Parts: sequence; C-alpha cells; structure tokens
Amino acid sequence: MDALQLTRLLSWLSPAFPTGGFAYSHGLEWAIECGDVTDVPSLVEWIGSLLAHGSLHTDMILLRAAWRADTLDEMRVVAQEGCALASSRERFEETVKQGNAFLRAVKIWDCLPPAVTTLTAQWPLPVMYGVALKAAGFDEDVAALGCAHVAVSALVSAAVRLIPLGQTDGLRALAALEKRMAAAVATTKSLTLEDAGGLCFRSDLAAMHHETQETRLFRT
Repeated sequence: MDALQLTRLLSWLSPAFPTGGFAYSHGLEWAIECGDVTDVPSLVEWIGSLLAHGSLHTDMILLRAAWRADTLDEMRVVAQEGCALASSRERFEETVKQGNAFLRAVKIWDCLPPAVTTLTAQWPLPVMYGVALKAAGFDEDVAALGCAHVAVSALVSAAVRLIPLGQTDGLRALAALEKRMAAAVATTKSLTLEDAGGLCFRSDLAAMHHETQETRLFRT
C-alpha cells in the first residue's frame, strides 16, 4: 500500500466520512437500557460476540463476497443477499442507508466502474465497502479489517455516550477488541455467502425492540 492508497483508506474509513454512522447504535441502545450492557467487560463481550457469531461476522462475509465479485450480476446477487440477511426493519435501513451514502460519497474519487454507480440496487454497507475498496486497489484482508474496525469503533462510541462510559474506558474496550477483530478477519477468509448468517439472537431482538423503544437517541 503506497502513501496515496493509505490516505484514501483513512479518508473513506474515517468517522468523519459522510455515511451517518454516528446516528446508529445497531440495537445497542436497547441492550443498554435493559441492562445487558453496563460496563467495559459486558460491552466487549457483546461486540465480540457480534464479531465471532453475529451481524459483524456476516458483514465481513458479505464484504469478501462483494470484493470477489467480478461482474455486475455477481455484485447484485451479493447486495440482494445482504438485504435479505437483515434481521429487522431497522437493521435493513441502517445498512442500506449507510451503503447508499457511502456510494454517493466515493463517487467523488471517480474510481468505481461506471456501471456500479448506475446499477439499480440497494447497497448494504459491507457490500459497498467490498466493491469500492476492491475498485480502489485495496487488499481483501485490509478491506475486511478496516471495515471491522469502523463498525466496532462506532459501537464503542455509541456505548461511551449511552452507558455512559468515559473516553478512557471506551479506549479500553477498543483495545480489548483488537484481537477479536483480527480473529474474525482470519475466520472469514475461507467463507462464502453460503456461510452467512448469525447466531446472536439477543442482538437481533435488541434491534427489533429498539423500533418501539420509548426514548431513543439513535436511529437504530
């Protein structure tokens, strides 16, 4: 990776990149309200489970499948699979709205195949990550790790505001999740769309319950 590529990766995966990630808690807001997540250890276990068995694990499989897609038809299939795997209305809106926002933003760099920008499709965020990062010349594992870090950082940031945790405790959680992110990237390397699907039912239920949560700071 040369300096130009690294700069682009840092821009695209920055919290300041206009995808609206700060507005979504991925159901974590309900989990905190009902007492499932209350401190650093429970936060690490919650997010670690998502990386190993849940939605973040599935997102990395989707990213890799999109990165490996060679034709528009293959990309469309991965995008449709990503939409179908959303476990609730809010999960669907979260991934699609951010994916479409990411597509609009990266058009500025003019590196996507023209057909991708005009293809009629709902783009889940990890699918758009895979398509865009491959088009920009990034390694598949680098793309997977970078995007896992973005997702984990967003959840930790939400928890810092919601529990609330101090900034130092937020950093402790992020540090504790580094090895789990690396393990999830390694685990998904040999997986395909046939392996997609999660087992974190409490997290899926949290996203569903959030739809009717009385007091909400986040959109999901």
